Amino acid sequence: MTTGLIDDRETWDTFVDESASGRLFHKWDFMKITEKHTGFRFLPPYGVFKGNELIAVMPLFQKQLHRVNVLLSPPPPLQSVVPYLGFVMGRRYDTAKQSKKESMLKLVGDDLESEFAALAPPNYLSITQVPGFIDVRRFLREGYQTRLHFTYLIALDPPLDEIWNSFSSNLRTKLRKVEKNGYRLEKSTDISIFYSTVAERFSDPEMSIPMISRAYFEELFRAYPDELGLYYLYDDEGAVTGVQATQEYKAFTLWMGAPKMTAMPGNEFLQWLLLQQAKHAGGYRHMENVGGANNENLNLFKSKFNPSLTLFLEVSQEDFIGRVARWAYSTIASKSPMKRKVLSYIE
Repeated sequence: MTTGLIDDRETWDTFVDESASGRLFHKWDFMKITEKHTGFRFLPPYGVFKGNELIAVMPLFQKQLHRVNVLLSPPPPLQSVVPYLGFVMGRRYDTAKQSKKESMLKLVGDDLESEFAALAPPNYLSITQVPGFIDVRRFLREGYQTRLHFTYLIALDPPLDEIWNSFSSNLRTKLRKVEKNGYRLEKSTDISIFYSTVAERFSDPEMSIPMISRAYFEELFRAYPDELGLYYLYDDEGAVTGVQATQEYKAFTLWMGAPKMTAMPGNEFLQWLLLQQAKHAGGYRHMENVGGANNENLNLFKSKFNPSLTLFLEVSQEDFIGRVARWAYSTIASKSPMKRKVLSYIE
């Protein structure tokens, strides 16, 4: 096994397309745009080869501040709006027997550890894998810490009426009521309203994080016009009552939405309309609702759709300096304006 750099965008993207665990977040342009707008350097893209065969790729982002060296995959989600990333195994891994999978993972893990050691030793290293990729035993044996994250999935295989009947009775009543009020869904390329709702959410002093620029979203939507969608829900008077950005790549993903905008259950109806769209489009096994499963305030709302709960795992390692940095972030800087200046990239 050897580790090498991949300098060809087409090779990288084709590998991601063919892998079961590849996500839009892994695509070459997505990561380059993320680098540009978050201040994290996208390291030369690593590939693990067996002979001439590329069997894994590993995207890493680096930042150094005040002598603290941080390696992350992905950059902090509140700055990059990327909830998970991590390494991607090739399609041969996806169909292999378990013994072969474990052998391949061990070899990939060994090569990645060698690459981490060859870099300036990170004070803090964090890798968050995509949902469903749970075999992180190689990292556990090396003393990495593990954090559990959750996401919601709604299976799209059953008939639509079966999916509808699985919703809570309270939700079905609300949806019927809204349906009679003349609401309409429109797909748009105008990010103005979407960005204003995101800006309002992220400018909350309690969050105290760097603002995500409008240019970041504009570049992403230009780069992926077919894979990124933007939907507005209008009431019968033409007022926007719901906003949702989606990723329509392998899974139909509710990526970013707006907080509740009116007294009416517009967000619930918007999600129901998008679920129907994903179902009728075909080719999607699941609709994923990113983020809601990790937020206690959203659990009750999201769970009314009767989704399944799925794990995604974060592994991390830190030295003494990294621990001190994390302590400073959580106890000193997190409740003051210093949070924007001192280690704002460690979550």
